[in-house]
Amino acid sequence: MTTLDGREVYTRRDLMARYGMALSPLEEWYRNRRRTGHPEAAGTTGHGRELVWDAAEWDRWYRERQDTDGLITRAGLEERHGLARSTLERLWALREDNGHPTPVKTLDRVMYWDSDRWEAWYAEHKRRTQRREIHADRSGNPDDLLTLAEAARVLGVTPVSIAHHPERMPRGWPRPVEEEQLPSGRLRRRYRRADIWTYADTRTAAGPHRKHPNRKHRPRDTTDPAPE
Repeated sequence: MTTLDGREVYTRRDLMARYGMALSPLEEWYRNRRRTGHPEAAGTTGHGRELVWDAAEWDRWYRERQDTDGLITRAGLEERHGLARSTLERLWALREDNGHPTPVKTLDRVMYWDSDRWEAWYAEHKRRTQRREIHADRSGNPDDLLTLAEAARVLGVTPVSIAHHPERMPRGWPRPVEEEQLPSGRLRRRYRRADIWTYADTRTAAGPHRKHPNRKHRPRDTTDPAPE
C-alpha cells in the first residue's frame, strides 16, 4: 500500500491492481470529476510525478458509484413494462416536453433511473396523455387519401408522434386504403381522411401502442417521418 504523510493512498497503479481496472476509465473519471464526483487528488508521490488519492475516500466514492440498489436501466424498463426500446428512447428524447426523469447515475454509458420515481412518472404520463383530446382539422374531402405525415397534420399532432403507427397499431388506428410497394422495398401507405376523423373521435392523442394481432411487421412508409 502506498502512503503519504502517514496515511494510506492509492496511485492509479494501486487501483488497477486492487480493483482489476484498466487505466483509461480511471483517467476519464478523474478528468471529468466535476460530473463523476471523483475525489480530488490528495497529493503526489515519486518526485511529484504520480497523483495519489486518499484510500478511504476513494473506496467510499467507488462503493457509492457502483451501488444500483433501487435503480433501473432501460433494459430493465423494457422487461418490466413490455415497452419497445425505441419507445423508451423516444420518451427520453422528448423529455423537455414530457418531464421524463433524469437518470440518477450513468455507469459505463448506461443510464440508471430511480425505479420508484420512474414508475410514478410513467403512470402519470399515461394518465395525462390518454385523457388528452384530439382536435382534428375537419376541412377537406372525406374521401381524400392521406399519407401518414398528412394524417398527423389533420390530427394536429407532430408527425413523429405517429411515425410507428403502421407497425405498432394503437387501438382504433385505421387500416390503409392503399399500399404501394416502392423500389426501395418500403411501403407507401395512404389513409382515407374520413377514417382519420373517426380515429380522432374515438381515440386519444398519445395512447399506448399495441401490436395488431393479425399484422406482421412491414417496412416503414417513405412518407413516414423518421423517429428520433
